[in-house]
Amino acid sequence: MLRGAFLGVSILFLSQAAMANETLNLDGLSPKTNPKASLPVCENVPYDKANCVRALACIGTDGVYFDGQAHGWDTGIVIGFLDDGTACNGEWVAGGPQTPGRASLICENGMEANVLYHTLNNETGTVIGSGLDNQGREITAWSGEKVLQFLTGPDDNTPVLPCGPAPIPIS
Repeated sequence: MLRGAFLGVSILFLSQAAMANETLNLDGLSPKTNPKASLPVCENVPYDKANCVRALACIGTDGVYFDGQAHGWDTGIVIGFLDDGTACNGEWVAGGPQTPGRASLICENGMEANVLYHTLNNETGTVIGSGLDNQGREITAWSGEKVLQFLTGPDDNTPVLPCGPAPIPIS
C-alpha cells in the first residue's frame, strides 16, 4: 500500500514538472511582442537609396498612431505598425521646391491613408505632413533622423506624440 502511494505521488510530481516546461497561451492573455522589433536597422544615408529614417503619424484624435520607417531617396517605401500591432506598408515620393511630397499607406486592418508633406531638412529626412485616412480621420505625420528631438518639448526629455487626449510617450 505504501509503495502504491509513493508511486502515485511520484507520477503526480513528474507530470507537474513536465507541465511546468510548457508555455500556456490563452487568447488575450499571452505576453505581447513588440512588432517594431521586426523592422530592419534604420540608418540615415543622405542621397542614397539605402537611406532610412523613422516615420511617425497620428491618426485621428483617439490615440491611434503609426510607428515605422521611410526607406529610399526621392522615392521609396514606408513600413511599420499601428499602435495595436497592425502591419502597414506604403510608398512615398518627394516633391519639388514648391510642391509637396506624397505618401500613401495601407494597413492589414483595411485602413488606407494619404499624406502630403513638406520637407523641413532634406539631409536629415525631416518632413511634416498631413492628410486623411479612408475613415475620414485627420493624419499628422513626421519623419526624419531627428524626429524624436522634434517631438520633445522644452520642459521634458521624453518625446511624445500628440495623438489624442493625452500625449503618448515614444522612444
